[in-house]
Amino acid sequence: MSKLTLACALALSSAFALTDANAAQLVLLNGDAGTGTGLDDPTPKAPQGLNPGTTLGEQRRIAYLFAMDLWGAVLKSDVPIKVGASFQALACTPTSGVLGSAGANWIDRDFPNAPIAGIWYSSALADSLAGIDLDPDPADPADIVSRFNGDLGVNPNCLTGLDWYYGLDGITPANSINFLNVVMHEIGHGLGFQGFLSKSTGAFGNFDGFGPRSDAYTQNAFDNVANVGFNDPASTPAQRALAMRSPGRTVWTGTRVNNEAPLVLDNRTALLVTAPAAAAGSYEVGFASFGAFASAANFPSNQAVLVNDGVAAASTSDGCETPFVNAAAVAGKYALIDRGTCGFVVKAKNAQLNGAVGVIIANNAAGVIDMGGADPTITIPSVMVSQADGATLKANAPVTANLFVDPALFQGADQAGRVRLYSPTVVAAGSTFSHYDTALQPNALMEPFDTPEVQAQYNVDLTPALYRDMGWQVNGGNARIGKCNTEVDVLEPGGFIVGANVQAWNNLCKVSSPRPGQYVRCMVDLQQRLRSAQLVTPLEGATILLCTAKNLKP
Repeated sequence: MSKLTLACALALSSAFALTDANAAQLVLLNGDAGTGTGLDDPTPKAPQGLNPGTTLGEQRRIAYLFAMDLWGAVLKSDVPIKVGASFQALACTPTSGVLGSAGANWIDRDFPNAPIAGIWYSSALADSLAGIDLDPDPADPADIVSRFNGDLGVNPNCLTGLDWYYGLDGITPANSINFLNVVMHEIGHGLGFQGFLSKSTGAFGNFDGFGPRSDAYTQNAFDNVANVGFNDPASTPAQRALAMRSPGRTVWTGTRVNNEAPLVLDNRTALLVTAPAAAAGSYEVGFASFGAFASAANFPSNQAVLVNDGVAAASTSDGCETPFVNAAAVAGKYALIDRGTCGFVVKAKNAQLNGAVGVIIANNAAGVIDMGGADPTITIPSVMVSQADGATLKANAPVTANLFVDPALFQGADQAGRVRLYSPTVVAAGSTFSHYDTALQPNALMEPFDTPEVQAQYNVDLTPALYRDMGWQVNGGNARIGKCNTEVDVLEPGGFIVGANVQAWNNLCKVSSPRPGQYVRCMVDLQQRLRSAQLVTPLEGATILLCTAKNLKP
């Protein structure tokens, strides 16, 4: 056995989340204890979104413990998982910032019961597989180290206008970031959703001086252009590095993720070209954050015309100047535009000003990406095609095209149904590779950017499947209140964790409502919420109440 510590030891004090006997126990190590800041902040704060805390620090702790109970209910481990947490000043500007960061505090290989010899496992998974605490050092107890942005909502120069939302209901107000979602995401990294190879060079780490070695996450990564797994002897560091900066090229081969993908992902919306024959076919597209969201309904069959903006400094077809020389030809059609020189929103706005009813942007690099930017005056839809596909369309323009929903393919998976990992053209420290790709629709918990659509209190999509591909065991049984079976699945295929939510709320109700009548009212409110959202059946709701009553008995 060879252990490697990844993060500096923290001076942490501990508090314990209540957990069901059948759940893994996640233990909060409060790095802010005694500081009067972060998780210990005494500033008064009115309860919000079902979070009963009355101070800022208490609401933060409650949300964190709730997240740990959710993950604990999903995963099986006989060894407590120790999670260090604190609020710190993370990188932040008025328009962008790091919400949180987390990872394994140490990694281990060749321990008892290790499924694959010679590769690294994150500490929580290694302990679970070994059945013992492989690193009982009291001076550095954490399996996972997590940090959250303490400047958000405090420093006006950090994501100006935004603040944390500590509610547990998933109803995130405008201009707020859902703290529970972010905690679930960051703990998710610490539980093993991270690869330990260099994202820039593709080299495996030689962490202990005995040669470069891969890890349990990277074991499942695949290059679908070179048609080789990252751990295959034929795979080279340079090849892996290229795959990790080529959108759509790095995918997950684990069978559980890809078997559950059809339960989670939308069918792929693609561009169908019907004429001329030389360009006919289906083309993968990326989507825009501005304008109308492109769909089959608002992108019907029409001609796509290559724009000519009259300025050849970079490209006459980059759409960066207006009016277009061929504005009359573009009007009422889709504008086919080259990427480069100016921003996506500039191109789309210029196309709209010249009468285009939609935009197709040809990438200047391999693969497709989702296009960022904002301009509320843009109303037309925009999509991107790859550089190679763009060259085909431009060579045969004008082409007749429309968006359609492909019943055989999925949004965020490749042609073989393998789910994509995040591989932006420029390596993003802390994000590249160790996330699902932003192409997934609907948005997934473990994508690199916060999205308000995520409802992590009920749904963690493909993440448990990925953990199972790595070696984790999950709780496939029913949620329990004490010893009583609620008949609600803790975890369903596709990542629904309604039963885990029941167990987490039972734990919170016990602590926040210690008198019997208060506890019962708390649990009644829970089952009413679940029934109203149609997350449990009437019979399951009744069973939750029956189990609540039984749990009152000594």
